[in-house]
Amino acid sequence: MAGLEIIVGTYEEYTVGYKVEPLKTDSSRFYLKEIFSTHNHTASVRVLATHGKYLASGGSDDRICIFDLESGLLKDEMLHHNGTVNCLTFSPKGDYLFSGSNDGKVSAINTKRLAIDKTWSNAHRGSVLSFAIHPQSSIALTLGSDMNLKTWDLVSGRTLYTRGLRNDPKYNGQLALVEWSPDGQYFALMGQRVVDVISVDTTKSSRTVQCSCKPVSLCWISETELTVGLDDGHLLMFDVEEEDEPEKIRIYESRLKALAFLGNHLATASSSGDISLWKIDGNDFNEMCTTNIGCRPTCMVLTDADKLGLHKYLQQPEDNKNELRQTLKNIHAVGRVTVELEDPVQEASQMVPNTSKKNKRKLQLVPEGSTATAALKKIKNVHSIENISLSPKVSQQLQKTKKVKANMSGVWEEEDVEAGEDEKKPKNKPRKQGLNKSIDGGERRKKVGKQGRRISI
Repeated sequence: MAGLEIIVGTYEEYTVGYKVEPLKTDSSRFYLKEIFSTHNHTASVRVLATHGKYLASGGSDDRICIFDLESGLLKDEMLHHNGTVNCLTFSPKGDYLFSGSNDGKVSAINTKRLAIDKTWSNAHRGSVLSFAIHPQSSIALTLGSDMNLKTWDLVSGRTLYTRGLRNDPKYNGQLALVEWSPDGQYFALMGQRVVDVISVDTTKSSRTVQCSCKPVSLCWISETELTVGLDDGHLLMFDVEEEDEPEKIRIYESRLKALAFLGNHLATASSSGDISLWKIDGNDFNEMCTTNIGCRPTCMVLTDADKLGLHKYLQQPEDNKNELRQTLKNIHAVGRVTVELEDPVQEASQMVPNTSKKNKRKLQLVPEGSTATAALKKIKNVHSIENISLSPKVSQQLQKTKKVKANMSGVWEEEDVEAGEDEKKPKNKPRKQGLNKSIDGGERRKKVGKQGRRISI
C-alpha cells in the first residue's frame, strides 16, 4: 500500500518513479507522487529490472544503466551489447544481472564488481527476446527470435536442452515472452494470439488460452493464476489448473502495455500514459490510484521502498529535502564527466538541436559551478576532446574518464566518442504538476468482469 513504488520506462527515454502516498485529509485514499525522473538513455527504455536497492534499465541505445535506489545515484553504464537490450533479469540473490539483446548475446554482470563475468556470444541465432530464471534453482530459460526455447545451467554456463517451436502451429511462428510461475512448477509462453502454460512435471501444455487480440504483457499473480494485458486494453485473468472461461476486464481504452505484481497489488500501464495500482483481495479487484504521466510507457516494475529502506532522503529534516530531492532527480555519477558528441541511434532518427535549458539540466553530470562544468560550457563545434585546451586540473579529471574496468572474459569495451553537435530532444517530459487531479481513481471508467469478481474504482 503506502510505500509501494511504481517505476516506469518510457519511449521518451525517461525512467520515472512514483510513490503511493496516502491523502493527508483521508488516509484510506491514495495518490501517486512523482519522486524521481532520469534521462540516462538516448533512445527508448525497453526493459526494467529491480532487486533490493538496485534498479537496472536497458534501452534501444544498446545501453544498460544500473542505479542505486537508496542513494539515487547512477552506479555504472554497461555498453557491451551491439543491439537493443530486450531483457534484464536479476538472479534470486541479486549477485548477478543477466542481459539479452538483439545481437544474440546473453551476458552475466557481477553486481558487486559491476563487471561482466561471462558472455554467451551466440546464445541465439537471432535476437534474445526473453530471459527467465527459475525461482528455486540455477536453471534459466531463454527465448529467441529464432523460435528456439533453450534451457541453461547457470552454474556450468552450458545449454542443457533446446526446443524448436517454429513448426508448432499454435504459436503461428511468433513468440515474445517466457515467464516462470512463482513456485517454478510452470512457465508461460506468450505468442501472437495465444498464451501457453507448460508444466515442468509433464513437459506438456497444462492450459492454452486463445486471445481475441494480441497479448502484450503478462505476469503471474499466484502460483497458478495469470494476468495478461491485451492490445485492446482488456485484462485477462485465469487459473492454470481450472477450465473456467478467463475473466476479461476492461482496464483502458488503449493498449495495456505493461504489468507488475507485488504482494496483492497489481500495477498496470497503458500506451497512452495511464498508470494505475490495483488491490486484489479474493474476489475483489479495486483500483487504489491512477495518474497520467504524459509519456508513453514501455515497461514497469513494482517495489516496496519502505520495506527495503529505500529513498531514506524522504525521512530527512525538511531543510535538507530540497537539496536531496534535486540530487535524486539529477541522478548522476560523482567525479565523472561524460561528453557525447554523436550517437549512432540519434543519427538515424530526426535530429533536433538541444537548446532546452531543462534538457541540459537533466543531463548535468557534475555539480553546477565546478571547474569541469565551466570548461565544458566553452566547448562548441569541436570534433574531439583532444582539440580542447584545458587547465591541468580539468585535463587530469578528463583523463580519468578514459579508464575502463577490465573483466574476466575480456568483453568489456570502451564506448567510442565521435563528432557531432545535436542531440535528440525528448518529445515529452514526465508531468510534474497536476498529479493530485487523478487521486484515487482519476477518470472513472466502465469495467465489466466475470460474475463473482467484484470490481470497484
